[in-house]
Amino acid sequence: MHLSGKTINLMAGDYTATIVTVGGAIAGVKYRGHDITMPFNPESVPVAHQGKILAPWPNRITDGKYTFAGHNYQLGLTDVKTMSASHGLVAWKEWTITKMRGYSVELETYVTPTEGYPFLIKMTARYELIAGMGLKVDITAVNTGTTAAPYGVGMHPYLSCDGEVIDNCELKCPLTQVYTLTDRMVPDELVPAEQLGFDFSTQRKIGSTKIDHCFVSPDKTHINTIMLENQHLQVYLKSNAPYIQLFTAEKLGRRCLAVEPMSCTANAFNNGNGLIILEEQQYYTLSFVIGALEK
Repeated sequence: MHLSGKTINLMAGDYTATIVTVGGAIAGVKYRGHDITMPFNPESVPVAHQGKILAPWPNRITDGKYTFAGHNYQLGLTDVKTMSASHGLVAWKEWTITKMRGYSVELETYVTPTEGYPFLIKMTARYELIAGMGLKVDITAVNTGTTAAPYGVGMHPYLSCDGEVIDNCELKCPLTQVYTLTDRMVPDELVPAEQLGFDFSTQRKIGSTKIDHCFVSPDKTHINTIMLENQHLQVYLKSNAPYIQLFTAEKLGRRCLAVEPMSCTANAFNNGNGLIILEEQQYYTLSFVIGALEK
């Protein structure tokens, strides 16, 4: 046991991956020896929620307050800058290893009832390295309580072209609608991405562009591919998540790009954007794949 829990190393084909049990985090993925996610030392505490699972809500809930089924709730404030409850309740929890092979591992934890979230959710995360594809992640929540529960989920991987500064990399993102933000970093108005200078539907260099915004999929069943590319690598994340948060990772020296698949937007417990209501024994799964090609 260390600062990020236990370490699991996976191998398949040209890929290796390191998973840690605190937060169910992806501590690193390599393709032919190249870092395709921003790695962190598994024995350290990662910054900026690197690789962590974000549930039962991703991103922020303003003032930590929300109303559900006629009851008012108050969550603890974990982001002092915006005075919000940030990134859920499991990002810093120890997850239990329930199944493990050389190429896959399954972790489990519970969102246990708290004063601000009095619901019981069983969480299972499965990580599988697939030769010729990459790391497939499936995060499943089941409401094991006795009442309906509000729910949202995301994950916080940082794509990287072997640590190169993303100013020198090209980005391709097929999502052409994005939310503007309030001064407290929650979605405001849905606008064309080009209005904010974020239209990367035609692949182009990122340059000095700063992004920490939520993009919307035009079709919630469609698999979208976000591609980060330099002269040597094409790194991708594929997901049918209805929302993708992109963050240019100033906290990490812009050597990576956070590409966060999410079931809902920030403040979904209040604005309802993508909010999932899990009835008793109902489940929801968020899935994505991280992979790469060598040029």
